Amino acid sequence: MIRLWKGTTSVPRLTIGVVVLMGVCQAVAAQQVPPPREMRLPLLEMQIPDTTRFRFALQNGLVGFAVREVRAPIVQFSAFVRAGRGDGNKQGVAEAVVAAMRHGPCWMRPNRFTETMDGMAARLSITMTADITEVSLNVPAEDASQGLRVFSGILRAPCIERAVLEDFARNGVSSPTPPPGGTVEDGSLERAVELFNRRLLDGHRYSPEITAADVADITLDDLQDYHQEFFTPSNLVLAVSGDFDPDEMFREIDQRFTDWEGRRPPSLRGGSNIDTPPRATYRYSAGKLQTWIVIGHELRRVSPDDIPALQVMNYILGGGHFDTRLFREARDKRGLTNDASGFLEFNVRGPGTYTFRTYGRHEAAQELIDIVFAEIERMRTELVSEEELFVAQGALSDGDFAMRFEDGHALARTFAEELIRYGTFEHLFRYVRRVRSVSVEDVRRAAQRYLHPERMAVVVVGR
Repeated sequence: MIRLWKGTTSVPRLTIGVVVLMGVCQAVAAQQVPPPREMRLPLLEMQIPDTTRFRFALQNGLVGFAVREVRAPIVQFSAFVRAGRGDGNKQGVAEAVVAAMRHGPCWMRPNRFTETMDGMAARLSITMTADITEVSLNVPAEDASQGLRVFSGILRAPCIERAVLEDFARNGVSSPTPPPGGTVEDGSLERAVELFNRRLLDGHRYSPEITAADVADITLDDLQDYHQEFFTPSNLVLAVSGDFDPDEMFREIDQRFTDWEGRRPPSLRGGSNIDTPPRATYRYSAGKLQTWIVIGHELRRVSPDDIPALQVMNYILGGGHFDTRLFREARDKRGLTNDASGFLEFNVRGPGTYTFRTYGRHEAAQELIDIVFAEIERMRTELVSEEELFVAQGALSDGDFAMRFEDGHALARTFAEELIRYGTFEHLFRYVRRVRSVSVEDVRRAAQRYLHPERMAVVVVGR
């Protein structure tokens, strides 16, 4: 049985609230703006749509969510798979399967696949974390039928053959990791993050590093086994959104996927914890005009019940906006950098990372490092203010969270990703209430539980 919502997405109630807030801001632009808590703005009531309105299911165990979104003549097909780079029996196998998928279905030669994609002006995107893979294809609405045919082929029968494995051997090997004190040619924040991850995950199956020896040990059978085990109807969730006729889309989905053999879900492994050594600094030389800094450690698997307080804490400390404690201290007060932010990266079945990233002039590097550690310690020992808590709760519940439902594309992806991560929507529907119930004591407890400056690695890339 399949169910498709035949309406279009409505404008979230958040939009009305934003318009009201913009009007308030304009009215007081020439006046002194009161603190947010004194503005007495009404709480926005985020109404999450009923998931059953969009859910479909096939007899082979494949489930998904389809949402009609007519604001642009685009259709997006996405698949969330419970498998990542940490699930291969050998290092690099998962990444090699992704490389094969980028070459298109096995029944379509690579040059024909490229011509077909160009002819549709289609865009294929594949992202892989330690334990989840997302495959997405965007096509114009007029090419939805052909796009779904190609998309199903990429999922069901990717181009796993000798030429693809040979190409991966040439292009999939990681660049050598320089020893501490060594030189890197491409100094950047992205490079600093990569070096941090390699240092932190060295020897762990979540490591993103792939050596020539790893690739030499991979066979076509390894790729086929990985694909057959994890790319099965019961181990993925589809998200379909865009400008389409629901009945016609159902027929297409049924035609492309109903004969895909259903198998029992694979046995998924959890990632072991990482034993981070005591705090240490790793310096790499780069002949650039500035220095890039990454500070952090592993993030032990976080219970969904702890996520709201942890996100509130990070929002106040370094949550990627212009009014964090780190930004005020490093940018507003001292002008040392254009950014200093904290990044929470969760994995479902194993450890993630918690990093703080910044950059600036060479002579400012040590001061930036000192600011990060000072603010981390302050977060662990002192209570945040009620004003900081109020702003963070509003931003997360009425801003970031609401954006997950801003249109049909976001809605379909949110439901599919939530189901693939947790197998339930319980945490999604409780999120706003849990964020708004976080106390200043909860924030400090989250900092004490998840921030450990005594074992943070410091990676510095610069002169």
